[in-house]
Amino acid sequence: MLRYEIDGHGPPLLLIHGFGISFPIWRELRPYLRDHFTLIMVELPGIGSTPAPASGQGYLEAAVDGIEQLRLALGVERWRVLSYSSGTRVAEAYLALHARHVERAAFLCPVQTWAISAALLRAAIRVDRSFPGLGDWVLSGWRFRFLLELLGFNLIPNPLSRVWFDEITSQPVETLKQTLRSLPGGGAANFNVPAGLPALFVWGLEDLITASPRRSYENHLLIHANHSAPQTSAPAIAAAILPFLSA
Repeated sequence: MLRYEIDGHGPPLLLIHGFGISFPIWRELRPYLRDHFTLIMVELPGIGSTPAPASGQGYLEAAVDGIEQLRLALGVERWRVLSYSSGTRVAEAYLALHARHVERAAFLCPVQTWAISAALLRAAIRVDRSFPGLGDWVLSGWRFRFLLELLGFNLIPNPLSRVWFDEITSQPVETLKQTLRSLPGGGAANFNVPAGLPALFVWGLEDLITASPRRSYENHLLIHANHSAPQTSAPAIAAAILPFLSA
């Protein structure tokens, strides 16, 4: 079962983190959410104290199984889901199997990337299969610090970048690689949400990772934020998601 933390009171809200950062990613959003929901924050497989997937088990499969085991252990019949970054693909996989236990789902900074970005990631994954040491090298030191500051913070100086770096690089590098390998189509695949399930996608206009739409429409909202939105744009995120999650 996944390690978890609970905070707040109200209807249950499952929070699924993104690439390599678990509980800390919600620090700035928690004050906006805890008075409306019982926050159930998880650590995905291989992150923090949660065991890595069993040998031969796919990463998304392990994550979905862990979330469902947690729901059963907590006695939650139906919950809302808020997911972030690569965690949005975990939420998508969970909804595909367990939509009947979800009231509504919000996807924050959804990992739906540009085709060229996905092609580069798929190429990097192929190279890593033959030369895993090269992948380890890229995901460490100044190489990863630069990628993090570029993709997470748009090269805008922010003390959080060091916090993110320390948190992510403390995780097993194989778990980080499994997370990247699990992205459908290298991250370029369209999201597939079960029909009839209320869903909201919140995109950052300055997010360098996501292929955000050019304007807000229907269940897609654009805000001024980059990929570090949960921490650097928490008020705007809360304003966008609270009316939807509380409906």
